[in-house]
Amino acid sequence: MHADTPPPDAPPFVHRTRFLAVVATLVLGLPTVLLSAMVIYLIAALAGDWWAAATVVLWFCVGGYLFDAAWFTPQRGAIAAAFGCRPPTEPESARLTAAWANVTRAPGVDGWPYALRVQNNPGMMAFAMPTRIVAVASGAIATLESRQLEAILAHELGHHVNVDPRVRLLDMWVDLPGRALWAVCRLFGQSARWRGPVALVVRCVLAVVLLPVAVVLLMPVLGPAAAIALGVLLAVEPFARAARRQRDELAADRTAVELGYGPDLAGAMREWAARKPPAGRLVALRERLLGTHPPLAVRIRAIEAGITG
Repeated sequence: MHADTPPPDAPPFVHRTRFLAVVATLVLGLPTVLLSAMVIYLIAALAGDWWAAATVVLWFCVGGYLFDAAWFTPQRGAIAAAFGCRPPTEPESARLTAAWANVTRAPGVDGWPYALRVQNNPGMMAFAMPTRIVAVASGAIATLESRQLEAILAHELGHHVNVDPRVRLLDMWVDLPGRALWAVCRLFGQSARWRGPVALVVRCVLAVVLLPVAVVLLMPVLGPAAAIALGVLLAVEPFARAARRQRDELAADRTAVELGYGPDLAGAMREWAARKPPAGRLVALRERLLGTHPPLAVRIRAIEAGITG
């Protein structure tokens, strides 16, 4: 039966909180929390307590603005613009509104608090953003079949219902010092940008070489225990963050399956995979270990298992 005509006695959609999934998410988020705390400690050790205090104050001010703009007094227009999104045109709005109505017509799903936006992108993706914004690439609106468009909207709805928006904002805020540190670390890899196919290898070698060097150099400042802890966090945190985000993607896929869009979502992913240029083995391995999304083949297998399970 089509998703926009559920039977009157259909059971309501109920999101099930999986205890082990919550525990795994907390465990995988711990390295990010510790890395952010270590960044503050590093600033205190290198620049003094006043600089560390100023950093903490700035961090809390940014957090206050983030929560105000995204939760207390939502500023959807500013946030959508910050992510490079715009209101849909009239034809886009007609397609998106109809698709969203079908997705949220299932019993127990409330679609009214969400805003639909468009990102100028030829891809076939969509995004869940703060203030309950669901943004869709213009390429997806133009090329996907109706059911497939509904399927990716169901996936994004899963992102919103699986994790409380306040928790998502807290995660973004906690991650800020760590992101700043990684931005500094990435500067050391800029020299490898123009090395073609070996760029990934060169950057990996640089990371392997520079990490212990940094630990040794920081030992007199932080002490052996703190310097080693920082080195371990720098090595572990990217993998833990990627694993957490990939779990979120699989959970959102599962929501789409529960709403009846499993075959359509898998079909959209197959089309997406067919359009993507083939990646080398090293790039594929990097995406598997450090990417924000699991490989499409992994997601398709999980969706098919959810359909038949």
